[in-house]
Formats: sequence, structure tokens, C-alpha cells
Amino acid sequence: MLIKALCDYYDCQKEREPTTVPKGYQKQPVSWRIHLTADGEIASVNDYREEVEIKQKTKNKDGTEKPPKIKKVPTEIALPERSQKTAIDANIIEHRPLYLFGLNYVDGRLTPEDATGKAKKSHDEFVKRNLEFFEDLDSPVCTAYRKFIENWNPSEQTENAFLLGLGKEYTGSYYCFALDEDITKSPQEDEAFLYKYHKFLAENEQRAASEEVYTAVCPILGERMPTARIHDKIKFPGGNSSGCVLVGMKESAYESYGKTQSYNSNISEAAMKKYTATLNSLFNDPRHRVLINDMVVLYFAMEQNDGKACELFSQFFGETPDAAPAKSNANSILTEVLMQMKRGEPVDYSALGIDENVEFYVAGFTPNSSRICLKFVFKNRFGKLMENMSMHQMDFAIAGDKKAAVSFGGIARELVLPESTNDSVPPPLMAAIIRAASTGGRYPQELLAAVVRRIKSDKNPEGKHFVKMNPTRIGIIKAYINRKYRIEQKREEIKMALDNEEKNTAYRCGRLFAVLEKIQQDSAQGKLNTTIVDGYFSSACSRPASVFPRLVELSNYHMKKLEDKAVIFYKRLLTEIMGELGTTFPVVLPLEEQGRFILGYYQQNQVLYTSNAEKKKEN
Repeated sequence: MLIKALCDYYDCQKEREPTTVPKGYQKQPVSWRIHLTADGEIASVNDYREEVEIKQKTKNKDGTEKPPKIKKVPTEIALPERSQKTAIDANIIEHRPLYLFGLNYVDGRLTPEDATGKAKKSHDEFVKRNLEFFEDLDSPVCTAYRKFIENWNPSEQTENAFLLGLGKEYTGSYYCFALDEDITKSPQEDEAFLYKYHKFLAENEQRAASEEVYTAVCPILGERMPTARIHDKIKFPGGNSSGCVLVGMKESAYESYGKTQSYNSNISEAAMKKYTATLNSLFNDPRHRVLINDMVVLYFAMEQNDGKACELFSQFFGETPDAAPAKSNANSILTEVLMQMKRGEPVDYSALGIDENVEFYVAGFTPNSSRICLKFVFKNRFGKLMENMSMHQMDFAIAGDKKAAVSFGGIARELVLPESTNDSVPPPLMAAIIRAASTGGRYPQELLAAVVRRIKSDKNPEGKHFVKMNPTRIGIIKAYINRKYRIEQKREEIKMALDNEEKNTAYRCGRLFAVLEKIQQDSAQGKLNTTIVDGYFSSACSRPASVFPRLVELSNYHMKKLEDKAVIFYKRLLTEIMGELGTTFPVVLPLEEQGRFILGYYQQNQVLYTSNAEKKKEN
């Protein structure tokens, strides 16, 4: 489904904006332009990146907008098509530093040495291929480029000030060249080069046509066509710098029926070019992708102008490292739409310029060495997808939470240990969460287990005090339970705020624990360093019978320090809660019941402290 959708999206976008990259060329993100003298010496290394403004989502303490951040991004230029071979194979007009310079950057220094000799092999291949191609090209820029190749000796350039000045950016950047006396002249745009290169492409095409070509019915396009033997690489965030493949059979163990490599997939050359070009475009476009820990989520609508639909959907991911900048007016409109969804109100998508019947695709990917792993993919009508996302927001809604939406990024942050060095959520779990929210399906049990584990074990940096839960964590528990019971068509759902009529034992135990904690705090007049929550919450949540009798006994001692009015209030509240519980507490609470305990504690706490705050205002 995914590859077919990517091909269809390619055709859709091509109708709107035909590709400007000529055949035999490929766009490359270039960061540095090297100016050469007529003798092929480096005159200067110049920053070729573009500056873009990134709007900051956080505000200053006084509520004013922070100035946008300035970020430099590489400039995409058309260069001769890059080799797709996995082995060392240089391009005509190279852009990769290891091939161009034959130098590694290690610990602040340049060296041609490495364990496998890759730097030397790469540079030698570049020199051999490009000297052969530029041998008879006598234009000024081509001559300068040829002389640069002839004169450059990696072992003599380990102290090159230009390259050392780039620092760590040397390794991860791409390069292009121009003539210093006239920077408009570059090798790839030179007339002499173009004539020879186009002749080279024509000869290759003619040679390929004369060779035996494997043909088969393409499962994507539905026609008998030449099959792609090797699929083009995809520049994937977090993947190999040289690119990754989505489809590929490198080892003989994956081959069958005498077919080699990607002939086993029967995907045509035409379909391969379409889907790889689309993936490269989407992965490079912040409007169509977000990064959640190690997983990249792509989304697109099957229409020529899908920007508005994608922008609305992206709001559910919250603040992301590569979030696209948005205008403040657009942000306010989107915020209002999210609030409508959270309240369960209908949204007029036509007023937003969005077709609610358009097909919308969402897919998640993770890197795996030189491959891209597809974690999930699904499609739906945009209106139905938003309906599911609206239900997701209502399931997560908790009284007192003023956020417009609970983001996937926010959910991910609540599932990891605050001081952990590994702050990522396992991709399968994150994929399951996004899938459940987008399709209306059941949330994974591991989501509930992870958040309960965090609530029971997280401490402050000193490791002494229990970390209070927040609306997002509580919303996760509420959403899991409500979604499960709605799908199973069982009992009424858990409410946003305290439910005094809820008779569930675990929920009542949580409420009781909140009241006992408040009695202890009131008796000490706020002078406690630790409370029963710090010492007993985890045990009370898992094994109520082991701690509650003792805590109830202690509360009688604490109430002796309270005023009569407070004693009457707490005794009435304890009677209400324990009237349904009795004197026997559960020995063990299973995972879901632990979640109900936490909900009861949190919601009762909210009422107690809200009431206390209101009393202070009255006084």
C-alpha cells in the first residue's frame, strides 16, 4: 500500500509542480562552496547554506513572543546523479568529503589513516574517474577542477587551515566548486562539461537498451515493464550518511526462483524512481514529517496542495526538533480547532480550506543500519482521521488541564525516567500509540504499564520525594481504561473530574490515600519534609492491605492536632469513602486497578487542594 501511495503522490505533485531536475542529475544538499584559483588551489571555503527563521513555541516569562531562531540549512543543487552502489564508487563531480579530500576528521585533526583504508580507496577512485572524464575539457573552470584533483595530496593536507576551520562540520557536509575569479562558473554548469556529460548519459542509455533486461508485471503500476535491480538510496534522518534502502535483497538467502537482488520484488524501474524520489522529498520537508525519539513519522494527503491538512495533523505531535515554522495567526486558528476537538465539538474543515474526504496517509519509519524499517502505515479519510484524533483528545482530557492538545511528544516524555540517559520510547510502543489514536483502536497495555511504573518510582533529583503526577500521565491512564471498556462495551466510562459515585475499590483506595495525606499535611501546618506519599505510595498502590490499616490508625493521631471544623469535614469524607470499602483492603491490585487507584488519588487531590485554595481567597 505504501509504495503505491507514494507513486500516486508523486504523480499528483508532478502535475502541480513538474520536476526541475534533469535526467542524469540529482539534488544534493550542499553546505560549503570551494572557490578554486586558475591553478586548482583552494582560494576560500564559503558557507553555502541558507538562513531560515524558526518560530519558537515557548514564550518569555512576561508572555511576549521570543524572537525566531535562525537556522542554517544546506542549499539543494543539481549535481550528476549519485552512484547507488554500496561499495566504493565515485561520482562524476563529487560532493562527499572522503572522496574529495581523502581525509578523516578525528579528535580535531585531519588524517588520511583509518582502520580499513577507506579514505585512501575513496579518494583514489575519485581521482581516477574524474581525471579520466575531465582529461580533454579545457574550459577555465574545468581546467581548475582537474588541476585541483591532480595537485591534491591528502598526506600533505592534514594541516589545511580551510578544512580544519570547518571543525566537526567537515565530515557531515557536502561540497561544490566554483572558479574564484568568477563564482558563477561551476564545473557542473560548464558548457564543455554539459556536452560531454549528456553524450556520456546517451551512451549509457544505449548500452543499457542493448543489454538483456529483466521484465515483469510491476505490482505497483500494473504493467509489464523493466524491473529495477537496485533501488535508489533514501536520505533518512538518523540513517546512514550515504543513504538507506526501503527495498533491497543483498544476500542470497533472500533470493528465490533464480532471481538476484531486487528482481525478487518485481517493482519496475519507473515505480522505483517515483517512490524513492517521493520519500526523499518528504523526509526533507518539515511540513510532512516529525521526529519522535528514533522514529520519523511521515504524513501526506492525496491532493496537490496538502499543506493545510498536514499542518493541522502535525499539531498532535507537539513541539518537535524539526518542526516547521508557522505564523502566529495560523497558530491561533489551529489552537482553537484543537480546543474544539478536545471538547468534542464539530469542526468546519471547509472553512480551513481542507477537504475532509481526501485520503490521508500516515507512516512511521526507524533506521536500521543501511535500511529503513517501516513500523506502521495506514490511510483514512481526513475527516474520519480527525474524528478519531478528537476522540483521542477527549479520552485524555482531565479536569484542570488547559493544554489545547495532548501531543504524542508529550506522551513520550512521560514514559521515560527523567534522569535516564536513554530518553527514547521503544519504537514499537510509540507506533502502537499513534496507531491507536489515529484509528480509534485500543491503546497498548505497555502504555499503561510504563506510566504506572513511572508514577510509582520517579523521584526528584535528590531522590527523597515522590514526584507528583501531572495531567498528561493521568490522562494516559484514563484514556487506556476508557478506550478498553468502550471497545469491550462494558460499564460506564471514567469521568474527567472526581466521581463521588464511583464504587470501584481501587478508585476508592486512591481517594482514601489522598485524604489521609491531606490530613497529615494539615496537622503539620505545611512543615513536613516528607509525607506518606513519599514513603508509602508505591506499596499502597500495589498492596493496599499491607499499609492502609496503619495509615488509617495514624490519621486518628493526626486529626487530634486539627481544629474541630476540619475534623468534622475529614471524618465525614472518610466515612463517605470507607462506607463502600469497609475495613478489608485488597491484598494485591493488578495493573489496571493500580491505574484506577492513581486516578482516584489524583482526582481527590485536585478537589482537596482546589477547595483549600478557594478558602484562602475568601479569607
